Amino acid sequence: MNLNLSQAAEFFRQNDNFTLLCHANPDGDTLGSGYALCGALHMLGKRAKVLCADKASTRFDYLKEALVPALTDVDESSGKIITVDVADLELLGDLKEQYTDIDLCVDHHVSNKFFAKATLLDTAAAACAELVWDLIKELMGGEVAQVGAEIRTAVYTGVSTDTGCFRFSNTTAKSHAIAAELMDFENMVKRVAQINYIMFEMKTLGRIELEQKAYSGIEYHFDNKCAVIVLTRDMLADIDTADTANVSVLPKQVEGVQVGILLKERDSSEDANKWKISVRTNMNIDAQEICSVLGGGGHVRAAGCKLKGSVEEVKTRVLAEVEKQL
Repeated sequence: MNLNLSQAAEFFRQNDNFTLLCHANPDGDTLGSGYALCGALHMLGKRAKVLCADKASTRFDYLKEALVPALTDVDESSGKIITVDVADLELLGDLKEQYTDIDLCVDHHVSNKFFAKATLLDTAAAACAELVWDLIKELMGGEVAQVGAEIRTAVYTGVSTDTGCFRFSNTTAKSHAIAAELMDFENMVKRVAQINYIMFEMKTLGRIELEQKAYSGIEYHFDNKCAVIVLTRDMLADIDTADTANVSVLPKQVEGVQVGILLKERDSSEDANKWKISVRTNMNIDAQEICSVLGGGGHVRAAGCKLKGSVEEVKTRVLAEVEKQL
């Protein structure tokens, strides 16, 4: 069942315990959306907590400021299960075995599988956090002046990271309008500047090492219109998981490249010959169409899938779909 904002807000008002699930390998949008919504529910006196199968980068620790610790003790036996920024149950990672009965999915992906009992979906939203901000305003009856800097910070994190600091082609006038609305609050200008530094400028020594490895083996195909980077388990052995965030954008940053592909080997020995594929595209190329043929999905400019096989076999399959698009 598809819900509108009013119906979704009523769902939250009528219940008191919530478990909010983020997708595995969490990014700024799923975490920002989760913590912002959780913080808003705490404002309403509801009990809510945020869960993720994978440990988030420590650079996201500040998002927890949106929570009221005393209200994170949730009675799951009578609670509702919510997913944020999750298009498919498979994206929950290890949590998908425990949480199979989802009450509400809040999402913005065109590839959403409608796995929940109810879905609040806005595929026009550049980030799930945009939809979450609309939902928070609905919950507050439009009185957003009472929504503090901590929740606004979480929403801004989601919007800014999924739009590449408002540089990606999914960025809309609404994205900028929401950013302006979030910043129109005490101390938010300073907070936004700090978030932008942490998310888009700051690099650890491990990240620099990873980028050196990535660029050293970059391949070009189809008259340099497609760039491919391969990261094996051995290459990632000494790299902190947090330092691999957004590495998928690297191949697309090369001038003239229309399709950037990252092949990342799964990090468990049990996952031999299993690869996570990330596709990022420039104008006129549909990343979601490339990945959907391969069993994945996502957005027009950013999508992904998982494949099994040798690196050459996997690369061949992906490049065949890219060639069709080019």
